[in-house]
Amino acid sequence: MTNAIADQLQKLHFASPRMPAVAWHPAVNVYVYGDRLEVCVELAGVPKGEIEVQVEARRLLIRGERKAPERGGDRPPCGRLLVMEITDGAFERVLNLPVEVRVEDAEAAQENGLVWITLPRVAA
Repeated sequence: MTNAIADQLQKLHFASPRMPAVAWHPAVNVYVYGDRLEVCVELAGVPKGEIEVQVEARRLLIRGERKAPERGGDRPPCGRLLVMEITDGAFERVLNLPVEVRVEDAEAAQENGLVWITLPRVAA
């Protein structure tokens, strides 16, 4: 590939300096029980105050932001990054629920980097 073509491709690829509003989507597991749904969201490194959970009758929205991890304390600042696999930035996940849930009885708890959301089902 010539330098001119490579330059053109790079300009096309990096033409927009804007980052998308949502940088990543956290992984989820959804468990179905007779009386409830339980949603497990993988959010290691995201403080509780940075997580927004919205529950609707048949929809669940989880959004927030994770900052890039860096050890603090008396360590000097990082000179350069060799490998970066932990995604940071804004996140959002929307789940359309297969059953109607009782919004007022929904609960969420954070445990070991996972957020567990309990969604009691509306009685049939």
